[in-house]
Amino acid sequence: MANIYDSMVSALREHWRANDNAYPQRFELTQVTLEALVAARKLVNDTMNFKKYPDWEQEFLGVPLVLSTEGDAMIAKDGTRVPLSA
Repeated sequence: MANIYDSMVSALREHWRANDNAYPQRFELTQVTLEALVAARKLVNDTMNFKKYPDWEQEFLGVPLVLSTEGDAMIAKDGTRVPLSA
């Protein structure tokens, strides 16, 4: 999981660059990856004493997070599935 955060940020930046700052449809993550991402983000937020807004674990930088059985990916604005590497 160590690099999934970086992979997600990189994919999002590339998507913004290629799509005039439009957001992708969603990130699809496996149960294991989603749990690890939420745990890491919670640790950072708690350590830094950041306030967590309601349902914070259901989105990442404004992009919805959903469970997937097909692996970790970003679903682009046009529906293209972009695999994420961890």
